[in-house]
Amino acid sequence: MDRPVLHSLVGRLRADERLAALAQAPPTRARVGEPALPLLLAALHLRVERPLVCLLPDDADARDAAEAAAWFIGEERVALLPSRGVRWGSGLAPPPHLVGERARALDVLERGGLVCASALALAEPVPPPDVRPAALRVSRGEEPGIDALAQALALAGYERVERVEERGQFAVRGGIVDVFPTTGREPLRIELFGDEIEGIRAFSPFTQRALREVDDAVIQPASERRRDLAEVTLRDDEEVLEPDRGRRPLVPVVERPPDLVWQPDDVRQVWEEESVTPLSLAGAAELDPLPQGQQHSFDAQRPALSARGLSEAENELGALLRQGLDVVVAFAHRGEAERQRHLLRRVEADLLQPGRSPAGLTFAVSPARRGFVWRDLGVALLPDTQVFRRRAPRATAPAGRALASFSDLRTGDYVVHEDHGIAQLLGFETKEVAGVTRDYLLLGFRGDDRVFVPHEQIGKVSRYIGADSRAPALSKLGGKAWDNLKTRAREHLREMAGELLQLYAQRQTRPGISYDVDREWLERLETEFPYRETEDQARAIEAVKEDLEAPHPMDRLVCGDVGFGKTEVAVRAAFAVATSGKQVLMLVPTTVLAQQHWGTFRERYRDFPVRVEMVSRFRRPADVKRVLAEYADGKVDVLIGTHRVLSRDVIPKDLGLVLVDEEQRFGVAQKELLRQLRLEVDVLALSATPIPRTLHMSLAGLRDISVIETPPEGRRPIRTFVGEYDEELVTQALGRELNREGQAFYLHNRVETIDEAAAKIRQL
Repeated sequence: MDRPVLHSLVGRLRADERLAALAQAPPTRARVGEPALPLLLAALHLRVERPLVCLLPDDADARDAAEAAAWFIGEERVALLPSRGVRWGSGLAPPPHLVGERARALDVLERGGLVCASALALAEPVPPPDVRPAALRVSRGEEPGIDALAQALALAGYERVERVEERGQFAVRGGIVDVFPTTGREPLRIELFGDEIEGIRAFSPFTQRALREVDDAVIQPASERRRDLAEVTLRDDEEVLEPDRGRRPLVPVVERPPDLVWQPDDVRQVWEEESVTPLSLAGAAELDPLPQGQQHSFDAQRPALSARGLSEAENELGALLRQGLDVVVAFAHRGEAERQRHLLRRVEADLLQPGRSPAGLTFAVSPARRGFVWRDLGVALLPDTQVFRRRAPRATAPAGRALASFSDLRTGDYVVHEDHGIAQLLGFETKEVAGVTRDYLLLGFRGDDRVFVPHEQIGKVSRYIGADSRAPALSKLGGKAWDNLKTRAREHLREMAGELLQLYAQRQTRPGISYDVDREWLERLETEFPYRETEDQARAIEAVKEDLEAPHPMDRLVCGDVGFGKTEVAVRAAFAVATSGKQVLMLVPTTVLAQQHWGTFRERYRDFPVRVEMVSRFRRPADVKRVLAEYADGKVDVLIGTHRVLSRDVIPKDLGLVLVDEEQRFGVAQKELLRQLRLEVDVLALSATPIPRTLHMSLAGLRDISVIETPPEGRRPIRTFVGEYDEELVTQALGRELNREGQAFYLHNRVETIDEAAAKIRQL
C-alpha cells in the first residue's frame, strides 16, 4: 500500500518524546491545538498499532478530522462514523450515503484502523452483526453471475431503477450491471461475459459515459439490515428491538468507551440537547484546545498569511524559513506545483517525494486543504491557495445561462433552444451519423416533433426559467411564432436596459449623503453582538460601511443563506444612518418576518436612543395611524413593515436608508417605487435567492454585491425528511424540540381549518 507524500510528517511526530509519553500514559488530559489534531491522531494511531476511536462533538468536526488524518496515513486506514440522520423508531430510513459511511467505518475499525465519530453517531445503536449486510467486493475475473450479483445488491438495500443517478441505486441491462456505491464518487458499470466479470468502469451519472477503468471495488451496503429480514419496530417502552430472531435489542457501535475525546464538554452538551443516553467516557484521553492545566501539550496555529502576489508570497515563505521551520506547500496537481516552483526567484523549492522528509521549502502533491504552523515540531504545512492567491480570471463573454455540459441537465427538464423555442429534454443518445459518432440531446417539441442536438451545439440550449412553477407550453417547429416572440422580447429588453442605464447613471452622478461610521455608539453596538462574525459577514459589513461613507447613494445586494447573518448587516447599517439623524425604512414580504425583524432590531438597540416601530396587520389600526404620524414627525427612527409601508400615507420626515428583505418576493408595482427611491436614498437589499435579473445586475456591476457563504460557527445543517403523516412521529418531533427549549412551527395548508389543526396538535 502506497503511503501518502505527507506521511513523513507522521514519522517526525512519532519520534517526539511527548507523543510516546501520551501513548503510554493512563487515561489523561492533553491540550491539543485544533490545527494539530489530525496529524496527532494519525501519529498516535501508528504509535499504538491498534484500532483507535476518536469522539468529536458533531459530524462536521468528525468529517474534517477524518479527511485531514487521511492526508497523512491514507484513506484506507481512516474512516468517518457519521450520525444516522434520523432517530430509531421514527419510521424513516437513513439516507444510503450515511448507511454506507457507517458500514465502512465499522469495517475499518475491524481491520485495526482509525475512526472519527460524532457524539450522536457513537450513541446510536446498530443491528447485530449477523443481520447487517456485508460489503460486496467485485473484481475482474470473478464469476458471481448476473442474477446473484443483482440479488446481493438488492439484499444490501440497493434500489433497482431503469437508470442509475444517485447513491444506493442499481440497474441491470443485458449483461451489464450499473451500481452507484453508497461511498463512491461515481457509479460503476460492471460488464459480465456469462458469469465472469469482464470489466469494471467508473462512469458519469449524467451522461452515462465511461470515465476510467477500475480493477476492483468495494460496494458498501445501502441498508442497515438485510432486506430479507423483518423491519425494526419500536415497542411501547421505547426499547428498539429486532422482532425476529428472538427480538434481540440493537447493539452499541463499539462495546468499549472511545480512546480519545475531542472537547468532552461539547460532546456531553450534544448528548443533552439531543436527549440521548450519554456514553461512558471512562478511560478515554480528553483532548481540548484550551489550557486547563493538562499534563501534555501539542500546540499548533493556523497559518496567518496575507500575501497578495508572488513577491509577497516569497516574503512570507522566507520569513517562515528564517524561523527555522521546514515549510511544505500542498498542491492539488503536480503541474501547478512545477509551474509555481519555476516562478519563484528569491527562494528555492524542491518537489517532495514519497518517503522523503521535508527540509527547507518543499512543494508536495497532496489534497491537503488546511494547514498549520507547528513550531515545536519545526514544520509548517500550507495549502497553495493560501500562499499563492490568484485572481479569478475575468469573464470574456457576457454572463448567461447557456449550458456548459450535459451534466447541467436532467431528463424531463424544460429547455430553450435558441432557434426552435421551448422544448422538453427527453434524454441523451449516442448516434452515428455519416460515419461520425456523437452524443446528442433529444429534445421534444409540441406534438411529435423531435430534434437531436449534437454536443458541439450545446451552447444554443439553455435551461428554461419561468415566472412560476407551472410547466410551459412547448413550441411548435416551423412557423414564425418563436421568431416573433424573440423580437418582442428584444424590444422590451432594450427599453428596460435604457431605463436601467439611465437610472444607475443618475445614481452615480447625483450627490448622496456621506455618513460618519466611526461613531462610538456604533462601536458599542458591534461589541455587544453576542456572536463572532464570519469572515464573509465581516467583509459585507465593511463594504456597507464604505458605501455609507461614499458621497453617492448606496445600492448593494447582500446574498446569503438563511441564518448566515444578513440581518446583522442591516442592523448595523440602519444604526449608522439613524444615529446620524436620518430615518430608515425596512420593507419585508410577510407579516411574520416583519414581527421577527421588529423584535431583533429592538433587542439590538435596547441600550441606545433609537426608536424602532412596525406597521402590519398584527397591530391595531389606531396604533398604525399613530406610528405613521410619529414617523412623519421624525420621532420614529426605523420603520419596519410589509407592502403597507409603500402606501401614500407613509411619509418620512428625512429618509436616509431603505432596507429591502427578499426583494424577489415583491411585485412589479412595488419594485417601480423602489427604483425611484434609489435615486434619492441609500438602498440595501438582502436576499437568499435573488431573482436572475437582480443577480445579473449585481454581477454586471450595475449594483454592488456582497456574498455571505460561510455559516455561523456551531450552526448545524438543516435536515429534511419526507414521509407519510404519522401522529406518533409528529408528537416525537415536537416533544424533542420542546424538551431542549427550542421552537417548533407546524405548517397547515388551509386558513379555514387552521384552528382545528391547532386543537389537534394540543391534544397530541
